[in-house]
Amino acid sequence: MSYPSMSRRGFVAAAGTTLASATLATTPLNSARAQGAAPKALADLATIAAKKPPVVWSESSDTAAIAKVIAAFNKTWPDIKVEFIRDTGGGTLAAKVVQESQAGGTPAGVLTGDQSQFAVLDQRGLLVRPDWAALGVAQASVVSPFMVPTTSAIGVIVWNKQKVSEADRPKSLSDLTNPRWTGKAGAWLRTPVYVSMAHLMGEADVRAHLQKFVSMQPKLYDSTYRLAQEIGTGEIEVGYGLTHSTLPVMAAGAPVEFAFTDPVAISTLYTCCVSKSANPEGAQVLATWLAGRDGADAYEAATGRGNPRVEGSNAAKLVAGRKLSEYPLTDYPTFLRLLADYNKIMSTRGAR
Repeated sequence: MSYPSMSRRGFVAAAGTTLASATLATTPLNSARAQGAAPKALADLATIAAKKPPVVWSESSDTAAIAKVIAAFNKTWPDIKVEFIRDTGGGTLAAKVVQESQAGGTPAGVLTGDQSQFAVLDQRGLLVRPDWAALGVAQASVVSPFMVPTTSAIGVIVWNKQKVSEADRPKSLSDLTNPRWTGKAGAWLRTPVYVSMAHLMGEADVRAHLQKFVSMQPKLYDSTYRLAQEIGTGEIEVGYGLTHSTLPVMAAGAPVEFAFTDPVAISTLYTCCVSKSANPEGAQVLATWLAGRDGADAYEAATGRGNPRVEGSNAAKLVAGRKLSEYPLTDYPTFLRLLADYNKIMSTRGAR
């Protein structure tokens, strides 16, 4: 197998059973125990939240998947109601909150997405700044005053194993620029994972890679799910994709395989709480739960996207022992600069 720390079959099976395990662990009795063991600050917020309108959660995942996450959350916090509004692509989360706030409306209370959008909202004073540690968030996840890490996109080499042998498949990011893959390779049009790779690989090396890659007539996609699907059908043969969008294609029986690069680029998605929402107290309870083991397991089982920061999660096991590449939040200006730079390079080719 291409990832010896956990086999593909084992990982797919584990991901599929995580939510079931979480559900078994949250019977009504255990729910009461979980609430009783909660820090006082979190329990106090939950008491207030139970008397307020539903928490509205918005992000890019499929509605059916998030319904499973909400069901798992309600096993522990049954009195806090949650509704979901999908933001396809996840690129307009901040804009919608700004628009609704300016119009005097009630914006969504919980947002899960990329740091660049949430920094804008915090600068406008639209986000709650909880005491995450007092709410019970593990120290490893207390990385920002206004958001907590919830999941990570994990970059991987993907290939069609009926068309490309193990011996011939790309072993590294640079291998994707081998002339043999001209017109046969694909990637996501957006570049946050490439930006993460630059942290350890180097800005100039990643920039040179992208410039060479786009000259090879690759197929660029606005969705990594479509990228994985078209590798599966043989429309293209290789690509640089993400684990969470590749695993469902593999589970469906498509002849697709993936392997990690060295280092492994990850792009963390965060959850924040909107201060002008109808139930900011419930938003904080949900965000705290998502940052913990129960929330991480439920979210990963439902969406395929895990949180490697949470000890014991499938995502943590998947990348155990590997070098992870991502700019820290303290280097946010570099992230923004490179994102604009690399996106511009990819845009010269355009999405399919």
